[in-house]
Amino acid sequence: MLYSLHIENIAVAKSIDIEFENGFNVLTGETGAGKSIIIDSIGLILGAKGSRELIRQGSEKAVVSALFSNPCESVYALCDEYGIDYDREDLFSVSRMISVDGKSVAKINSRTVSLAQLKSIGVYLINIHGQNENHIFMNKANHILLLDEFAACDKVLDSYLALYSKLTSLKNEITSLREMSKQKDMMIDILNYQVTEITSAKLKDEEEEEKLSELRTKLKEAEKIIKQSSNVYKVICKNDSGISVTYLIDKAIESLIKLADVEPEASEMAEKLTSYKYEITDIADRARELSSFGGIDDPEQELQNVEARLMLIQKLKKKYGSSITEIIKFKQDAEEKLKAFERGEEKIEELSVEYKKIYQNALETAEKLHEIRCDGAKRLGNTIKEALEFLDMPKVMFEIKVAKNSSNGKTTLSSLGIDDVEFMIATNPGEELAPMNKIASGGELSRIMLAMKSAMSDKNGAQTVIFDEIDTGVSGSTSQKIGIKLRAIASNTQTICVTHSPQIAALADSHFFIKKVEIDNRAQAQIELLSDEKRIAEIARIIGGINVTDKQFAAARELINQSKGLSK
Repeated sequence: MLYSLHIENIAVAKSIDIEFENGFNVLTGETGAGKSIIIDSIGLILGAKGSRELIRQGSEKAVVSALFSNPCESVYALCDEYGIDYDREDLFSVSRMISVDGKSVAKINSRTVSLAQLKSIGVYLINIHGQNENHIFMNKANHILLLDEFAACDKVLDSYLALYSKLTSLKNEITSLREMSKQKDMMIDILNYQVTEITSAKLKDEEEEEKLSELRTKLKEAEKIIKQSSNVYKVICKNDSGISVTYLIDKAIESLIKLADVEPEASEMAEKLTSYKYEITDIADRARELSSFGGIDDPEQELQNVEARLMLIQKLKKKYGSSITEIIKFKQDAEEKLKAFERGEEKIEELSVEYKKIYQNALETAEKLHEIRCDGAKRLGNTIKEALEFLDMPKVMFEIKVAKNSSNGKTTLSSLGIDDVEFMIATNPGEELAPMNKIASGGELSRIMLAMKSAMSDKNGAQTVIFDEIDTGVSGSTSQKIGIKLRAIASNTQTICVTHSPQIAALADSHFFIKKVEIDNRAQAQIELLSDEKRIAEIARIIGGINVTDKQFAAARELINQSKGLSK
């Protein structure tokens, strides 16, 4: 359950700490006192969007933190998935910080998490239900989802969804192949031409273009390379005058050897000079190789060949890709498409057989899903009807219609099966059942929502449920019955209710009062867990308004005493 909540610098809440109790908790206070701040703050720790407008004026940041005791196994499973440490014997912490510069930091057990991770864990901690949730019940598209949640058809639905996904994939593939088949002859001619054109280019080296560009640069300077490299060789090894570098070095070596018997150092010098001669000779040989262009006999002709090859590669790049690698890949893809065309009809037949088989499996699974939904619709419909009768709608008729989708007399599949689900209601005697969104009023919708939540209180996994002004549009005995329903939910799920109803407040196990005070010329929200006497005074205030009379105090005391005798 939600054990404690800390709010810091949210609107008029400078610093608020609340320790909630198990069972049924209510929050009351005058309009504008800060009740909505509590709900907004809890929304932040559940992953709601954090706006800088929420931050108290003059503050750099706002912080909301909460401690939970004994979260459900789904929370621990997600913590394992996200790598969040936890101690089952310790309280579970969640916090959110938003700053004026727009930054937002969420933490679970001191580990920073993403908002997506915060939201996924948050749904197993708290569920918030308010007037703005009525649109969920009004929207027919959500009715099937609500029924599925109640009917607990997850396993069958998951099996169906897997089959439907495969069906969709197969259908798209078959459609694509049939479209290709319509243009088969033309496409085969085009693909054959493309494959032939690329194949004839004999592209094998993915770096060929780069190498050719380098060679072209050298070939354009062929005359210079031949002349200068030849000069190097002649100067070092052989020239017309007969006096070369190697000739002179040989003479120097001979002289050093003759000195060796007189000067021992001359022998070492001769050896070094001989080594230098080998290195210089190697340079000469390499220079001579430069002039040969790797065996190219006619550099000018070779330059023309290189230019032609580069032009061919450029032409292919304009058609088939920005590099030789992409051109080769294009050819491979074209060859695969040709193979697909060659066996296209055969492939379509194979896929069609597989589609029929999976379609039949999906249809059978959808029929099972239909049966589960029909059974769940009866049970949920009866449960909601009974709850609505208790909530002062005695003549109400409520039914969940589950009809099979069909076209031309044939059952059709959709992403959620074969069913069309809609909540139908008649609120007055003699009226026919009609779609709920056409006739339900605000007060009726609040009661329908409460009836639904009461029926599903043990289905959603969250151990704390919050109702924000569920009593809007109702009063008197109806409010009291709403309170009884809320207390019934609280028997197995911690329940928190923001209310303006004295009847609901009187039924609470714990009553918190929110007020706005002025401190240092600034408004601040404060919250207090009321004692028995203060609780009577607050309920009397709700009953009477500004000037509370002795009769209203007596009425408040009577409401509280009455509530003690009402069954949960």
